[in-house]
Amino acid sequence: MKLAAAILALTLLAAGACERRNNPVTDERREAAADPDADDRTTITAESPTKDQSPLPPGEYRLAGVDGTSVDLPHAITVSISEDTIALASQCISPRWTYAYAGQRLTTRSIPGPICERGRYPAEEAAIAVLDSPDTIRQTPANGWHLTGGGHGITLFSQ
Repeated sequence: MKLAAAILALTLLAAGACERRNNPVTDERREAAADPDADDRTTITAESPTKDQSPLPPGEYRLAGVDGTSVDLPHAITVSISEDTIALASQCISPRWTYAYAGQRLTTRSIPGPICERGRYPAEEAAIAVLDSPDTIRQTPANGWHLTGGGHGITLFSQ
């Protein structure tokens, strides 16, 4: 009887180990969001994108991190990317840029728009600095995007 109980306990322990390994939400994903400079990312420099890979795939993203820390605001900061335009939205802060490639360098150009009456949060300032002059774009292991430029770094995740 004790032998059967020991075998059952070992079987449950082994099954639990397999289940944890196949769990889609892992500690690695949490660490990747916290550490945008980890080594196992696909790196696309803004100066040399590949022919069939867009450094900024069109879609809707949320700003998850700025300069290695999580964004902690009472509202979300989002980034919308179309085929030729990038738009940031954070309450009344709504800068936009056109983007294209000049040779093999990603360039952005600010689109004039309305000015918000309130000051900017540091996370908004950092995102604007990055999108004004992108240097590198890296895909994270968690399928996010880490962009650097203008002395800052931001991490985006698809919504």
